[in-house]
Amino acid sequence: MAVLKVPKTPIKAFNKERRPSALLLSQIAHLEWAALPASQRKPGQLPTQKVRTEAQAAERIGQLTAMVLAANQAPTPKADVPAAPPKVKLPPIPRAPASRSATGKTSTRKRAGRRRPLKRAAPKRAASSKRRAPVRRKARR
Repeated sequence: MAVLKVPKTPIKAFNKERRPSALLLSQIAHLEWAALPASQRKPGQLPTQKVRTEAQAAERIGQLTAMVLAANQAPTPKADVPAAPPKVKLPPIPRAPASRSATGKTSTRKRAGRRRPLKRAAPKRAASSKRRAPVRRKARR
């Protein structure tokens, strides 16, 4: 069997201070939906808490995954006694980590040196250049 070399993950692949991607945000929304019992799941009424960094998203996904796994491992009540499902409250979002400037670290990444030129608006067309109706030609006999 041939040996496959897997490249090392780049350092910039995970940045704790970066805004979370749409994929992470949708994963959090799905996990919040799964963590709540069916009686508490109402479309448009899910708790909306904003995750601002990838670090918060990672911790939130960990919290919600633990809740879903614990709910699946919990013993189910007998069918003879209909009991109201327990009210589940989602945990609060973890605090964002301190910014790099507060910790004293400086960025080693070089800032963009040159700014992009501003896009200029296209020149306005004259009023006479409106779209004309197509000309019908007579068919040849």
